[in-house]
Amino acid sequence: MGLLWALAAARFVAYGWVEALYLEPAWHFAWVPWAVVPPAPALYGLFGVMAVAGLTLAAGVRPRLSAAAFLLAFGYVELLDKALYLNHYVLVTLLAATFVALPAPGPGFTQPRWALWLLRVEVGAVYVWAGVAKLNPDWLLRGEPLRTWLAARVDLPGVGPLLAAPEAALAMSWAGAAYDLSVPFALSWARTRPWAYACVIAFHVTTWLLFPIGIFPWLMIAASTIFFPPQWPRRFREAPPADLSERLPLTMPATSAFWAVVLLLALAPGRGALTPMATNWSEEGFRFAWRVMLIEKTGQVDFRVVERDTGRTWMEHPADGLTALQHKQMRTQPDLIRQYARHLAAQYAVRGLDVAVYADAWASLNGRPSQRLLRPDVDLTLPDGALEAAGWIVPLEEGQG
Repeated sequence: MGLLWALAAARFVAYGWVEALYLEPAWHFAWVPWAVVPPAPALYGLFGVMAVAGLTLAAGVRPRLSAAAFLLAFGYVELLDKALYLNHYVLVTLLAATFVALPAPGPGFTQPRWALWLLRVEVGAVYVWAGVAKLNPDWLLRGEPLRTWLAARVDLPGVGPLLAAPEAALAMSWAGAAYDLSVPFALSWARTRPWAYACVIAFHVTTWLLFPIGIFPWLMIAASTIFFPPQWPRRFREAPPADLSERLPLTMPATSAFWAVVLLLALAPGRGALTPMATNWSEEGFRFAWRVMLIEKTGQVDFRVVERDTGRTWMEHPADGLTALQHKQMRTQPDLIRQYARHLAAQYAVRGLDVAVYADAWASLNGRPSQRLLRPDVDLTLPDGALEAAGWIVPLEEGQG
C-alpha cells in the first residue's frame, strides 16, 4: 500500500500535475479558508514527503510515523481544491489515519485482531456502498452512464464490437452492482476467497483498461488483500510465521473509537437519501459516500453580476478565470458554482462594489436533455440557509429521475 502511495506522489511530479493542477490556477475551490497553495518549493516538498513516507511505510520503518507524515502532507494537498476531489482519495486518507491510530506492532509485527477487522470494514464499506448506490433506474434500467462511456470505446481492437452491443451496458451495469455488493463477503469466506480475489483483479484491470480512473483499480486490488489471512505476507519471508493468536484487549477509548468509525462508515455514506432531490443531480451527499462511476454530467454556466446600488448588470464567464479542468468540474456541481459566485462577489467587494451574483446554469445527467440546474433569480451570495429556503437548485424534471 505504501509503495502504491509513493508511486502516486511521484507520478504527480513526473507528469507535471503539481504545476498544472495547483500552481497554474489563479484561484482554487479550497475546502477551508486557510488551505492555500504554498510556494512551489514547499508544494513539491509535500509531494516528496508523501513519496518518502510511502516508501518507509512499505518497508515497515517507523510505520506510525511514516503514516502520520503521509497523512499530514496528503491531507493538506487534498484540502487545496474541491474540484480535484476523487472518491479513492477519501479511502487513502482513511487508511492512512487508521495506520496512525493502530497500536505499535507487537512481536513479529503483529497487530490485535480488532485492527484487522477495522481495516476490513473500511475497505468493505467502499464496495458495499458503491453497490448500494448503483441500485437506481439509471444504472439498472438504462445502463447509464456505462452506455455513454462504452460508446466512446467501440474502436478498441477485438472487444469494440462487443462494447457496441445494446446489451453490453446493461450486462456490465448489473454485473458491476452484483460484484460490489458481494465481493467483500466472498473475500471474507475462505472457500470463496481465491475466486473472489480473481474477480477483484479481473474487474479492476478491466475498468482500468476501459476508463481513465487513475490509481483506484490498483488501490482496491492492494486493499482487498486485507481480507486474506493475517499470515499471508510472511510466506514471502524466510522467517517462520509469528504467533498471531494473542488478542490484545480493547481499552474503553479504543472500543469507543472502533465502533464510532464502524458506525460512521455504515451510516454516513447513506445521508444522500435524506436530501429532498436526487443525489446524482444535486450532488448533496454525493461526496464521501463511495458513489463510484455513477454519473456523466455535462453543463454550462455563466454569471450575471448586478451592482446593488445602481442596478448595473454585466456577465462574467468563468472559463476566463479558471483552468479547463476547474471549469469542467464547476459547471455541473451546484456547491462549486455557489463557491465561485461568492468568490466573484468578494473580488468586486475589494474594488468597493457591493454586488449580487446569479447563475445561468444548465446541465444534463446521464444522457438526458439539458435543463436548468439552478434558479436564475436566486442571488448565490445569500447565506446557505437562505439559499436552501429559496430552493436554489432546480429539481430534476419529472420522469427524468
